[in-house]
Amino acid sequence: MNAAVPDKDVHISLEDQQKINKFARHNQKMEELKDELKARKNEIQTLTDATSAAEEFSITSEEDEKIPFQIGEVFVLEAPDTVLSLIEDKKKEVEGNIKDIE
Repeated sequence: MNAAVPDKDVHISLEDQQKINKFARHNQKMEELKDELKARKNEIQTLTDATSAAEEFSITSEEDEKIPFQIGEVFVLEAPDTVLSLIEDKKKEVEGNIKDIE
């Protein structure tokens, strides 16, 4: 009767456990990179939207009007052309980060 009961303990060799752990680490790293890539692509889209808004503002605004632009935790008032160049610089930086991730 007892012969039909399977062994409940699974025995894994040290070598197999190391392979499993290595796979798990690599898989976790891949998931983190995918998440980072997705976040960077969303940031590119946000910067593209900001470019459109800044271009629209520069067309519809008076000559001396300025756009609030966030640098760190502070907003500074800048001319629309300056804001557009700052956005483009940030966009290039993020695109470089995307290339590094890929």
